[in-house]
Amino acid sequence: MIWIITSPERIHEEVDILAALLTAGVERVLLRKPGWSAGQYAALLDKLPPEYYNRVLISDHGALAARYSLAGVHWSREGIQRFLSDAATSNEKTAPGAGETEPLTSYLSPENFKENSTGIHSPEGITLTDKRFQTLLLSPVFNSISKPGYHGRVQGMLPDKNNRRVLALGGVDHSNIHLLKPWQFDGAALLGAIWKIPAQAVENYCRIQQLWNKSDLT
Repeated sequence: MIWIITSPERIHEEVDILAALLTAGVERVLLRKPGWSAGQYAALLDKLPPEYYNRVLISDHGALAARYSLAGVHWSREGIQRFLSDAATSNEKTAPGAGETEPLTSYLSPENFKENSTGIHSPEGITLTDKRFQTLLLSPVFNSISKPGYHGRVQGMLPDKNNRRVLALGGVDHSNIHLLKPWQFDGAALLGAIWKIPAQAVENYCRIQQLWNKSDLT
């Protein structure tokens, strides 16, 4: 399984590139733009063809995931803490685009989305993370492409994955994707390998996907 995480920076013709990646077969695109408002995410989603929504996850914005019928939500540590804090202080919230009130948790709780993911930073986090998060992004595995000086520190065989998918994040590209299956990873989440040269995003994704598929035969 190969995911694409959006660049934290604005990318020229980003929506067109995301659509092209999804057309090329990307299983999941994670919209993660630190500092973006719900309105900014909504503007991006409005430009993306709706037939791709079921392969898109969004970071922390459960209400938007519900409104656009997205695949699910990726929960940051801050997003989880915010949910717990909001749920403790408020019982109701007006549903976006609706005239009736709904429980706050109907938009934010992991139980209400088909897919939930979150990040972890050590193999020990696999067994320590709430089982409601079916997919775990473990980082950094290799030296980061997008964050110079952010060195990989998670290499080697994973422990018991507790029936969850674990994807490698951090420095994954065509040169090392073949190492992940022997280490029991279920796939990878790509960021720097895709957005370092946006004009080659689809080409680089296809190359990495082919190598991932080929590693089944080695």
